[in-house]
Amino acid sequence: MSNDTAAMLAKTYGGRSWEVCEMSHPTNHVWPRFGKQIVPNYPYIDAEVRYACKEYACTIEDVLSRRTRLAFLNKDAAMNAIPLVADIMAEELRWTEDVKAEQMIAAQAYIESYAGRIPGNQESTLRGSNYENVKELFDAIDTDGSGFLDRTEVGELASTLGIDLSEMDLDTAFQEMDLNSNGRVDLKEFEVWWSDTNDSDFYKKLSKEMKISDLKSMGGGTMLG
Repeated sequence: MSNDTAAMLAKTYGGRSWEVCEMSHPTNHVWPRFGKQIVPNYPYIDAEVRYACKEYACTIEDVLSRRTRLAFLNKDAAMNAIPLVADIMAEELRWTEDVKAEQMIAAQAYIESYAGRIPGNQESTLRGSNYENVKELFDAIDTDGSGFLDRTEVGELASTLGIDLSEMDLDTAFQEMDLNSNGRVDLKEFEVWWSDTNDSDFYKKLSKEMKISDLKSMGGGTMLG
């Protein structure tokens, strides 16, 4: 399997990863040999859908929103995954064609209305704002107003801006920010990351997408006021 998929399975399922792997079908490609992706650019594979059915998942939206995070990460990708997920679930749960069609319609309606915690206009807001300091940028990313960034918020930021991150890349990006490794990033940590980062791939992509690399040259006193 691909490194991204293997890492995701280990993190998500722990010791049960082998049970999931045993349900994966050959890809018929040179590499990866097993683990058919349910949609390109994300590590989720066919075996997870089969395993979810064994664990009593009975709707497509359950698989795409709760058993995987695809609906939460990328609504369009989740929409594209519906036909394959429906085929797998129909096979596992022995749906009739009518039941399968009803499930697909229900999933499409559900995913279409799914917006997660990020408002629909967040992309234009993030790109269109003129940030004067790092605190303003931090507050824009902190969508729940908690005063901290968690891994989910960083992933949402990347997804909203169209920055393609694997689960492993997201882990790396968050760990770079989380200086004290407590699972959340406060303003001071974010300021240090933004000001001191030189070769972070995520920093380069983020500053390019938001056109705000000039904030990096501002001193700490100016940024924090």
